[in-house]
Amino acid sequence: MRSVSRPAVSVIIPTFNRLALLREALDSVAAQTFRDFEVIIIDDGSTEAIAEGVAGHSTSPRVIRQPNAGPAAARNRGIAAANADLVAFLDSDDLWLPKKLATYFERMHREPDVPIWYGPMQPIERDGQRVPGRTKPCIGGCITEALFHSSFVHVPTVVCRKSLLTDVGCFDESLPVCEDYDLWLRLSVRTRFGLIEEPLALRRLHDDRLSKGQMSRNLDVKARMLATFFESGMATEKLNRRRAEARLAKVYFAAGRAALRGGEISSALEHLRSCRRYGGVGIQVWPWVAAASAMGVFSKNQPREASAATR
Repeated sequence: MRSVSRPAVSVIIPTFNRLALLREALDSVAAQTFRDFEVIIIDDGSTEAIAEGVAGHSTSPRVIRQPNAGPAAARNRGIAAANADLVAFLDSDDLWLPKKLATYFERMHREPDVPIWYGPMQPIERDGQRVPGRTKPCIGGCITEALFHSSFVHVPTVVCRKSLLTDVGCFDESLPVCEDYDLWLRLSVRTRFGLIEEPLALRRLHDDRLSKGQMSRNLDVKARMLATFFESGMATEKLNRRRAEARLAKVYFAAGRAALRGGEISSALEHLRSCRRYGGVGIQVWPWVAAASAMGVFSKNQPREASAATR
């Protein structure tokens, strides 16, 4: 399966348990029409016997085990271990269609000045049935402005040059979620993104996805990450300040609402104040807390200023 020399592509698959789904992900790699790859599985502290469970698979995966440290650290471990100049990411609960690697490799060979390529994902149910109408619009080129307003670069679609990632420090391991969103934003300031318009990766929709658990925590991380990127000034020339602040007001509003619903009053106050600081001047913080405490109900209506963010 592998060429005698260095492989053309290193396929990096982090996993925490999910052995049965991991085997299916490996099967989708084995079905690739492009054959010059290596597979690196990062076992992020699984309680399942991952190495034993994938032993003998036709992709001959190299399994690296580490104490549980989260997806950012797991992917970074895979990047460091990659032998190829190109890396491709696949999550253990997702799948590729057979011509995924061939399509991306051919486009990158034809347009070598574009170091990172991605595309849309096709959502599927856990049983493999396709789910229509759940794919976000994607664009190519200079994507910073659009990406700041909507996270549409999906990890299992990305193929990029390893050096591009190492030059910016790879994934931020301090982020428990949104580590991919943060990385794509930082990369978007430095380079154009290539777009493969055909969906060649399949995303399973299931309740135990990391992105769907702990919603209050996830929104908190997302708001702080976007604010840090905005305030860093690295994208000043690429972002419309008024629209960016409206986006931050909207995200902080959502984080505050989630925290308030979860009884996290101090966090809710902090987020709602941040919402007002970025333009959500219609927010009246203390009446919200009083109403929530008295009635246990939180309004779903967003302030006019916050909802002005691009959709």
